[in-house]
Amino acid sequence: MEEKNIGYSEYPPNGEKIIRDRTTAQIRSWEFSRSTKALEKFNQEIGSIEYPGIYILFESRNNTVYVGEAKNLYNRLKTHNLSPEEKIKNWEKVLIINDGRSATQSDFNDNAIRHTIEEYLIRLLKTNKYKVVAQGEKLFLNPLQKVISDSLIEELNFFLLKKNIITKLLEEKKQEEIMQDELKKILVKYDYTIDDLKSYEGLINGERVFIRPGSKKAKGWQVTFRDVFKKALEDENGSLLMPRGGILLIPLSEIKKCITDADAFSRNTIDIFIAFGDDSIKLRYKDNEIDVTSFQIIK
Repeated sequence: MEEKNIGYSEYPPNGEKIIRDRTTAQIRSWEFSRSTKALEKFNQEIGSIEYPGIYILFESRNNTVYVGEAKNLYNRLKTHNLSPEEKIKNWEKVLIINDGRSATQSDFNDNAIRHTIEEYLIRLLKTNKYKVVAQGEKLFLNPLQKVISDSLIEELNFFLLKKNIITKLLEEKKQEEIMQDELKKILVKYDYTIDDLKSYEGLINGERVFIRPGSKKAKGWQVTFRDVFKKALEDENGSLLMPRGGILLIPLSEIKKCITDADAFSRNTIDIFIAFGDDSIKLRYKDNEIDVTSFQIIK
């Protein structure tokens, strides 16, 4: 993420233990435990007027979060407090995000911008291993709305990293990691039979698959073969499933074609790199390269 000289400040909690944070640009936030008194104090601080924005409800059990948007944050949170939805009924803490302005002036008063940011945060928190119990809706943006929402999203990335709520950002759309629940849905949609699917290995259409999202390096997404995974590559037994973008399912026999040095399998590890281009996807090993674009499940 490009640095734009944005600063961050966190203020000590007040009597109701409300933590206020801000950036030196647009973002303002209030964070407090589930409490009628704290919510009323928040409403008092904003002048009991309509404040639009985004909110995140946290429930420590299963690392669960709910991301929502509202034209009137106080009213929406009052409902969540008194009559919570079943899927987040035991929420314990809320983080409210706004630009410090009321509805008459706030960029968050734009319904399309709120929904765009809500949908982005849902994807971002899923990538950071939260169990997100909300479904966003990304609306059409005109050019001005897109500029505003992109600016707010970039600042929110910085803000949430500073608050230690996230540790990583989303990749470009075609390189984002697809989480396992979504991966299963996509495989079924494209007529794959899931016999077994764990975090790193599975059985799809009766064939062994090794699931590796890879680690981002300058040459591409690095995948390391060692132990059982390396032996499967040597024996051409199974496929590599990379859950990014269009989801790559590459037979190990194809990968082995790229590994031409005689002593490769005598070493402890073998590293390959998957590089996503604008129009193609390349698999690289040392100076060798093959095109693996055709192995995308989603074309």
